[in-house]
Amino acid sequence: MNERFASDLVFILVALLVAALLGFVIGYLYRRIRLARFLKLENENEQLRIRLDACIKQKEKLIPFNDAAAKDAFKMKIKENDLKIVEGIGEKIESILHNHGITTWYQLSQTPADEIKDILLADGGPAYNIHEPKTWPAQALMAYEGKWSQLKEYQDQLTAGR
Repeated sequence: MNERFASDLVFILVALLVAALLGFVIGYLYRRIRLARFLKLENENEQLRIRLDACIKQKEKLIPFNDAAAKDAFKMKIKENDLKIVEGIGEKIESILHNHGITTWYQLSQTPADEIKDILLADGGPAYNIHEPKTWPAQALMAYEGKWSQLKEYQDQLTAGR
């Protein structure tokens, strides 16, 4: 009976060892497949992000800047993508927005007012709580589209950007 017990024990140990090795190999291969799939999706995501950035830049350049029309409406020289043309934005706020990658009228027009407010509070602190950027995207869109007289009329109705 001792021989039978020993041979059964050896058989069980060998079976467990084979099962463990098989489980390890299957797990290893499964992880490799998942990692390869993840890397492929990550690469596709990056390619789509690059294409999206290119499309955004292309859209930004579709409407040419007309400095003469801007000068006629505002009676002063205006530089392209000068965020300070937006009622309520000064040097410091423009600097904060630039630090967050918002450097053009188009980008500002596509940024939700809540996000702008969060940026101001995060970088400027509670002192910037008095600023209300809800009209800024609309103003920036008018500037981007070259609607200078419409922007001037709109700003004449605003008080400190509100």
